[in-house]
Amino acid sequence: MLGLPSPRMFLLSLALALLLAGCARGPAEETPAASAPLTSSAAPAPTVVQEAVALTPLVAAPTPAAATPTPTASSSTAATASPAPPTAAPLESVVVATSQAEGAAVVITGEAANLRAGPGTDFEVVGQASAGQRFPALARNSAGDWWQIDVGGPAAWVSAGLARVEGDPAALPVAAQAAPATASAAPVQVYEVELSIPTYPYAAFTSQAIDAQVNWTYRRFDQAAYQASNPQPAPRPYRAVVLENEYLRIVLLPELGGRIYQVIFKPTGSNELYQNPVIKPSPWGQPDQGGWLAAGGIEWGLPVAEHGYAWGDRWGHITTSFGPDAAGVTLFMPDEGHLRADVDVILRAGEAAFTIQPRIVNPTQQAVSYQFWLDALLAPGPANQVGPNLRFILPTDQVTVHSRGDDFLPAPQQAMSWPVFATIDWSRLGNWNDWLGVFERPAAHGPFAGVYDPDVDEGIVRVFPPAATPGSKIFALGWTAPIDPSVYTDDRSAYVELHGGVSPTYWDQATLAAGATYTWQETWFPVARIGGISYADGSGAVHLSRAGDTLALGIFPVRAVQGRVEVAVDGQTILDEAVSISPAQPWRRVLAAPGGSGSRVAVRLFDQSGAPVLNYEQLP
Repeated sequence: MLGLPSPRMFLLSLALALLLAGCARGPAEETPAASAPLTSSAAPAPTVVQEAVALTPLVAAPTPAAATPTPTASSSTAATASPAPPTAAPLESVVVATSQAEGAAVVITGEAANLRAGPGTDFEVVGQASAGQRFPALARNSAGDWWQIDVGGPAAWVSAGLARVEGDPAALPVAAQAAPATASAAPVQVYEVELSIPTYPYAAFTSQAIDAQVNWTYRRFDQAAYQASNPQPAPRPYRAVVLENEYLRIVLLPELGGRIYQVIFKPTGSNELYQNPVIKPSPWGQPDQGGWLAAGGIEWGLPVAEHGYAWGDRWGHITTSFGPDAAGVTLFMPDEGHLRADVDVILRAGEAAFTIQPRIVNPTQQAVSYQFWLDALLAPGPANQVGPNLRFILPTDQVTVHSRGDDFLPAPQQAMSWPVFATIDWSRLGNWNDWLGVFERPAAHGPFAGVYDPDVDEGIVRVFPPAATPGSKIFALGWTAPIDPSVYTDDRSAYVELHGGVSPTYWDQATLAAGATYTWQETWFPVARIGGISYADGSGAVHLSRAGDTLALGIFPVRAVQGRVEVAVDGQTILDEAVSISPAQPWRRVLAAPGGSGSRVAVRLFDQSGAPVLNYEQLP
């Protein structure tokens, strides 16, 4: 007989339902919800997969996700396999061509013009024409801002802004037309699979311990006894939960700290997170804990700094599907009567982005000081490796050093200019010698941070509300003289780290009142094929770089957009282009521009209604 969900599971699923129903894009504008204010002791001021782990379905035939939440706290639940995501329905030509208007012709005046199935940018692109090309005119739309032309087959349409009519435009008949067909986004799927990952026998060398200062029970690792045993890895099955739409496949491992293990950007096939080919303990982490698993992915560090204590614990999870439009997974710690974290991971149809919503819960009768950090191990691109030209993108001009291997750098807790210090550009990984970790100073500026490797033309962005999560940190193992990879893996794979926390640094504490819950939302998404990242928000990312009188531009939207791109230099528009772009087909151009490096450049993306989608301005 099936039992009812526990009260806690019911509340978690209800919270997830409310998030899915009411959440709007643009987490940088969200305000943190808390029963009590967050405080900090800091004064307020201004990541070659030699072989990727394969997903092995437990059941061959696809099974739709249940419409009701399914509580899962153990690995006994049956799994389902993923059906292939359906492709978007093609747009249909819905305008009937009329007879040719006598003597009238349309001449293309724009450098290049899209030809469409109907009079508007929401119709499918059916071809392109170049400046000077001349076509017999057939008709116009009722507004007189699109011309229907004879291209020797089905009739096409061109914008009046990119062409002119020879003859009297008013003499052209108005074409009968219907509304354009819309392409439906592929539904979001949530399902379970089994992964087989080579794993070292670290668990046999752990014992229960207590951190009395934070009232936390954790597993202490006996590194010496483990090393003396001559440990060898062996395949071990792990149950995973998968969220998938047309752009992303997100793999979570509830039984390994509830981590997000993979974020695969389907247009490139790359896992943007680092994925260790083995589960192997390293000597890092909390000193008294004795070790930490650099397994990869995004983990949740609570209640102490950096990786916390819960990175290797078994977390429970609830999967929720809200029809084809959205699905989510709620990950939750065991309720042991002390501070805990629940984390929602949400994926929506048609978006190459996902939402993370942590909830820090204090069920006790006393206020609690704590740390919580999202720790992401990253290796964007196809190789499970980072390269020398990888860039850290932090919107700040100063950082605070956490730790460093190079003695000439400022000491821990001291300020360091960013990105250039001592004539070295520290945003480029290849300029590093030894390891280094830094926080934005005095706190996160927001609304984004990220990494991008131009050699593979891929990266990943975190968009977040800095008032809610004032901690923003990066770390890398070094480049010229890095930490030996054998410490944490069995191949030469490497990663960088991107962290976000509820306090500005590891030396600060957040405080949560008795019985209070603290929550916020942030958006993560891969970025590809635009050359870099200059700015990002919940709608996408913009890249803008200058070389003399040349501008290199790129726009990556998190969802498909039909509209236009406008580029202006010192207030003068140099480009106004109709576009149809998506995460799979971002926009990229190189333009000749006046003014050189001393000019102000604005890049704007508008949808077909004229509403702004992305707006970035780079000052001299």
